[in-house]
Amino acid sequence: MTKKNHNWSHDEALNRFEFIEKKLNLDKSLISQVPWWDMLRYKLFKEILFDLGLREKKKDEKKTNFKKKFFKILKIKNYTYDFFKFFSTKSPFWIKKKSNIILGHPRRKLEEKIYVDPYSDPFIDLFPSSINFSVIERKDINNKHLSPVKTKNIFYADTLNYLGSIFSKFQRVKLNEIDLLIISKLEKSLYEEFSLKIDIKQKLIKMIKKWLGTHFIMSFFFKIKKPKLLIIVVSAGQEAIISAAKSLNITTLELQHGTPSRGKLNYDYSSGIEKKSFPEYFLSFGDFWPLDCELPIEKTKIIPFGYPYLFNKKNKYSNIKKENRLVIVSQSDFTNQLSSFAQKIVKKFSNDIIVEYKPHPYEYIGPEPKYFQELRNSGVIISKKQSNIYEIFARSRWQVGVFSTALYEGLYFNVACFVLNISGSEHMKKMIELDIVRLISSPEEIDLNLKVDNNKINKIFSLPNQKNIDYITSLAQ
Repeated sequence: MTKKNHNWSHDEALNRFEFIEKKLNLDKSLISQVPWWDMLRYKLFKEILFDLGLREKKKDEKKTNFKKKFFKILKIKNYTYDFFKFFSTKSPFWIKKKSNIILGHPRRKLEEKIYVDPYSDPFIDLFPSSINFSVIERKDINNKHLSPVKTKNIFYADTLNYLGSIFSKFQRVKLNEIDLLIISKLEKSLYEEFSLKIDIKQKLIKMIKKWLGTHFIMSFFFKIKKPKLLIIVVSAGQEAIISAAKSLNITTLELQHGTPSRGKLNYDYSSGIEKKSFPEYFLSFGDFWPLDCELPIEKTKIIPFGYPYLFNKKNKYSNIKKENRLVIVSQSDFTNQLSSFAQKIVKKFSNDIIVEYKPHPYEYIGPEPKYFQELRNSGVIISKKQSNIYEIFARSRWQVGVFSTALYEGLYFNVACFVLNISGSEHMKKMIELDIVRLISSPEEIDLNLKVDNNKINKIFSLPNQKNIDYITSLAQ
């Protein structure tokens, strides 16, 4: 059924997308022995959400011929630079044999002039020094590595990525009749359901070539280094690496960093399909997770490991006095809607509360967004780039957002949560049903008397216990 000009909801789009993947058995399809749907699924659904107007589209900057040439030269320069990093002490090839490897998160937080990875650093600190960990970190959103860092054994993924990229260019992807048929059926189904023409073939060839190059290099790397554990902070986009580790019987684990919930297809496999390249274990923030979705692993492999970093910050800022402050927790896909709503809140409550807009890190990249000045003109405070969100939470009484992980964290600082009723708020459905957060569509619905019920949130995050630490230790030895 072709639905041109249809007013889609997120849940409706999700249901039709899952119908397609099950109808075509996409999780069973292999091309060049690559489980391509493992990689394409999350990205494709997100692209569809943008095309259907369920996420904010950013205006693409038109590149002049000069800019195209400049970026091409810059790319060659970066490749050359990455090549010479082979000889750097930060090259992963210097990692000791049998060291347990962590694929860390580059979005570090500046604390007392040191950059901290809130996921891997506190995790490593829990284990005895006899358990050796080495962190491999990719470049951050500004295409660089932050320094100095807390992490002792840190290495940069640049050389591995460089080698994988080089090898991927020499891969040849041959599509047989069965492959072409399933691609054709998928493209046809997407058009029939969403009226979207999407070139799946082009996406697949590019993805599969990258997979083959990465898988080859990482298999070679793992055979040399022989780690017992591969721990991943963000599994989406790392499927080839996880698959390479699994093929060599290396135990794979993911440290929770986001909020798995219904409709987040990097984690949600409620439709019943499989993901072959998902880590074997998932170390969750607490018993609460996954929220209202099914991960593609057995429930016994989901370990409520805890989130020590959050409790460290809660203790650090416990003496800060609360102010009548409301913080807007921004997200990169909803900047226009959230910044506009912030201005409406100021207009409604200007004499009663302070309104602060906490930008997402992506909002600080490049020229300042135009809406920043609009926010200032309306009386909204914009958090500084290096502002600590936990310190902001410690001062605040209320927060507004869509489905950011930070909203859950804010609850632990007794910051009452309001969820803006726009596309994406569906991810907070369970939290709304449990009356932990409140759904609103206008500033008039903000109740300044709303309080956090600590009895309802005590399982969202927990502190690590010795039993789970000992179990991970046993896997590492």
